[in-house]
Amino acid sequence: MIKFFIPEITNNDKASVNRVCKTGWISSKGPTVSQFEKDFASWHKMKFALAVSNCTVALHLSLLAADIKKGDEVICTNLTWISPANMILLSGAKLVLLDVEKENFTMNLNQIENKITKKTRAILVVHPFGCPVDMIKIMKIAKKYNLKVIEDVAEAIGAKFKKRLCGTFGHLSCFSFFANKIITTGEGGMILTNSKKTYLKAKLLRDHGMTEEKKYFHKVLGFNYRMTAMQAALGSSQLRRLNKIIKKRQKLEKMYHLNLKDKLSKYKIFREFSKDREPVNWFVTISLKNSKFRDNLMQYLLANNIETRPMIFPVSFAKHIKNISKKEDALVSMKISLSSLHLPSFNNITENQIKYVCRKIKIR
Repeated sequence: MIKFFIPEITNNDKASVNRVCKTGWISSKGPTVSQFEKDFASWHKMKFALAVSNCTVALHLSLLAADIKKGDEVICTNLTWISPANMILLSGAKLVLLDVEKENFTMNLNQIENKITKKTRAILVVHPFGCPVDMIKIMKIAKKYNLKVIEDVAEAIGAKFKKRLCGTFGHLSCFSFFANKIITTGEGGMILTNSKKTYLKAKLLRDHGMTEEKKYFHKVLGFNYRMTAMQAALGSSQLRRLNKIIKKRQKLEKMYHLNLKDKLSKYKIFREFSKDREPVNWFVTISLKNSKFRDNLMQYLLANNIETRPMIFPVSFAKHIKNISKKEDALVSMKISLSSLHLPSFNNITENQIKYVCRKIKIR
């Protein structure tokens, strides 16, 4: 079976975790977590980083640190994992969904100003499947309407827009280290910001609302959203080879493109990117003519020992969200969702395995 994804955990990764285990500092205390934060901020040339237990809580803390409250409105893309939408709702704000562009699956910025009202307070920008959003345009709109910008970079660590890293444009940015992300800590996440005030607020909320000045004194209602030292040790080890990981993943994507070139040419297979975008390859995604063809292909590939994944549903398909969304905000998202699938995309997939996958796609 050619698995869809296998995390790459090297001997150096294991040694890094083992060293922390031997020290006894395995929880969120000790120097390992703060060192990972420092290194992650440095890699992005940002001032402050806050390690958390996953990207979902990073989004929650970021919304709270950006002073999003009940009655506010936050704009978000419709074609994303549901976490950003859920955290907007959990913060008490109204979720305002935006459809996507069919070429690269990013939020359709030509529609964004039509969504802005007197109650709009923020834009939560997702860089989907490794592709950067036009952050120059986003930041201009945010400045015009005095809005906060939160970047969700869960699937796009290392991606760039106009030579600048995703996660360095907005007021806050959130990252995921889930098992299938560009780098992993199993679970885990990170917040980046250049605002000391925002950083300190998020940090206070992360640690039970407990002040550093007075032990066990809780200033506000907070959470336990911390990362463990074992996770941080693994993350630091992976971060040291992040550039190599990105190159590996770009190489495997090129092999897929080469071997699928001119196949199924009656319709677009791969996404298209403008020259100002430098995406990273999270998953290799192909879009087919309809959901029936997609589903049949997935079944056929599985019968031939090839594991794939369907594209996620639009946010507006969720039972608790569909009643507050508009049909026109899902037209492109729905078409992409129901006709797309992800091919095996793990770091160490071989060229022969990719060729085998592509030969089976050719048969169909």
